[in-house]
Amino acid sequence: MTELRTVGILGGMGPEPTLALMERIKAAVDANSTSDHVPLLVDMNTQIPSRVSALVNGDGTDPGPLLVEMGQRMEVAGAKALAMPCNASHQYASILSDAIDIPLLDMVVLTSEAACRAAKTGGKVGVLGSPALQQSGIFDAAISAGGGIAIYPEDQGMLLDAIREIRAHGPTPSVRDKVVTASHNLLWQGAQVQLVACTEFSLLERAMDPGAIKIDALNVLVDAIVGFSRGMSG
Repeated sequence: MTELRTVGILGGMGPEPTLALMERIKAAVDANSTSDHVPLLVDMNTQIPSRVSALVNGDGTDPGPLLVEMGQRMEVAGAKALAMPCNASHQYASILSDAIDIPLLDMVVLTSEAACRAAKTGGKVGVLGSPALQQSGIFDAAISAGGGIAIYPEDQGMLLDAIREIRAHGPTPSVRDKVVTASHNLLWQGAQVQLVACTEFSLLERAMDPGAIKIDALNVLVDAIVGFSRGMSG
């Protein structure tokens, strides 16, 4: 059997999506013994400064240096690749990649590639996530590179409220209603292909217009982690 490669998880943004990622990685492996599972190093760092404060409000502490510090520790500890189960934190992906000698499994790029394949050339891709994503433009760039067009729900404040609510109270019906409403709006704008681009929203069941093609960033990252560990990529 090929030796599995260890992947480092820069987690804690927030804790529930990090735990969900680990559970989905475990579920994705058809294991006959514990040694068949993907070896992970996980830094559940809940003290990473707010990406919304830094990117949207412009009044927060820069999360970049702490993410770099975490990544470097992971590399020293034996990780062969890194992953971040937080879409907004990928604004700092290039800074992190420049500071380490192992690959970053870029969830934004990988998810955008999957969305553009589904949307076809010139298709609209709806992005359901934090307002920080539209503010930073990271999905605009990645989707444009794949030949698609990124669009966003008109009520970004409602999505920010949904993220704060799910962090405080979990995946409540109220949160689901907000995300479904945003998905309806994206479909009305012409985006049949839609990204679950907030890992908190990945915790919701059926939180999307039934007419939309759903691509969950957390699931895309799971596939990338399992594939890398098995030597299928990277």
